[in-house]
Amino acid sequence: MVEFRAPEGTVEVHPFPDGTSWVVGDHRLTRLDDVRWSVKEVGRSARIAHAVRVGDDVWLHLDGRVHRLSLVEPGARSGGAEGGCTAPMPGAVLDVLVNVGDEVEAGTPLVVMEAMKMEHRVLAPTDGTVVAVHVEVGARVQQGQTLVDVETDVN
Repeated sequence: MVEFRAPEGTVEVHPFPDGTSWVVGDHRLTRLDDVRWSVKEVGRSARIAHAVRVGDDVWLHLDGRVHRLSLVEPGARSGGAEGGCTAPMPGAVLDVLVNVGDEVEAGTPLVVMEAMKMEHRVLAPTDGTVVAVHVEVGARVQQGQTLVDVETDVN
């Protein structure tokens, strides 16, 4: 499941892999190249969509309209324990961007993961100090697994 924040509100999308395509509701999405997708809706001809991810936003051009969707990654900002940053879904760790002792601000990227053929950035939930890094590049992680602990600065 992937959530997007759009002007109309939060939209939940449940993409299912099907060979070289993804099925989302009544739509079949097939990646044509880095930015172009074929969108085939039941009962309609295939259309071409252009999608580009910039940070946590996906810019989508479809049917002459441009849409900006902000990714909402459940679990990526904070874990069950205060200051814990968890994996939003099962995946692989592509990069660890911090070390123990690093000072971070809320929203600082800590870990980059790949899941569902997309990159996901796990962000610091608060200003603080990295007190533990529980993963390394190449590790496979499960949804909810703690990746990094950030201790809140108390001044």
